[in-house]
Amino acid sequence: MFFIFVHIFITGFHDEGNLIATIISSRSIKAATAFGLAAISQFLGVVFIGTSVASTIGKSIIKYDYIIKSHDHLYLMLLTGILGAIVWNIITWYIEIPTSASHALIGGLLGPFFVEYGYKSINIYGTFIKVIAPLFISPMIGFIIGYIIMGISTILLYRFDPGVNKTLKRLQYITIFILNSSQGANDAQKGMGIIAIAMLQAGMTKSFTVPLWVKFISGLMISTGLILGGLKMIKSVGARIYKVRPLHSFNAQLASIIVIITSNLTGAPISGTQIINASVMGVGAKERPNGVRWQFVKNMMIAWLITIPASFMISIILYSIAHNL
Repeated sequence: MFFIFVHIFITGFHDEGNLIATIISSRSIKAATAFGLAAISQFLGVVFIGTSVASTIGKSIIKYDYIIKSHDHLYLMLLTGILGAIVWNIITWYIEIPTSASHALIGGLLGPFFVEYGYKSINIYGTFIKVIAPLFISPMIGFIIGYIIMGISTILLYRFDPGVNKTLKRLQYITIFILNSSQGANDAQKGMGIIAIAMLQAGMTKSFTVPLWVKFISGLMISTGLILGGLKMIKSVGARIYKVRPLHSFNAQLASIIVIITSNLTGAPISGTQIINASVMGVGAKERPNGVRWQFVKNMMIAWLITIPASFMISIILYSIAHNL
């Protein structure tokens, strides 16, 4: 269970800085204030928003029969799966490529069960329809919504003087709370779903449930991770994709909020990293396509595509080594 909380911490360390990158890069809100507001918002979101995403992770990836039959192996399988995700997250964080910790967790979780039981242990429908499909489709939706919102705002604000930027900056005090509380909850629940599996198997609970103390610690982990590691990803999202100003930042956040809240309501596990990045791409593509740094976007998308296979292979290697010791 300790390593699952470590993964939630690294998710904050690795992913959550992306959510405030546009705010800081556009100088809408001072960095220290943005980090403080985001951390508080994420903690509150994790503790008070529901657990529908945790339920999806816990029930839709590995067939429950194989979780039960794993017995003593289950904890080793979960541990090496988590470690596979952690290793990949640290690598991509170090080289400053904003990949998805959510993708890494899915790939890492699948690896040990595949080694032990083969593909028959994997809930193919649940994994691809309820988990992987939303992870890959949601960025496309974020791009489209960002593109549309940028077009609408350009028309609505065409006659306004530059003073409108002050209003846009103030509005981002609201969007930073909504965005971070919503996505913080979505991201932390992925680890919380695995904790719920472990507790159920150990007899600590009688049904699949996430206790309040787990939510509390998870909230602390993800918000602390954001504060300690989030700054490293700021320049990747806020500068390398598109040079953002307050209008772009506000529009990208608004587009992300629409996608993320919808995902939380449906229990779909998505990647905040991908959503905000795709929204920035959509906003930039609408205003000035040549201004989008497409080469960096290409490299980032390649990293997105290889994350699940990479963490899958790392967890397989780790499980094979640990199982034979």
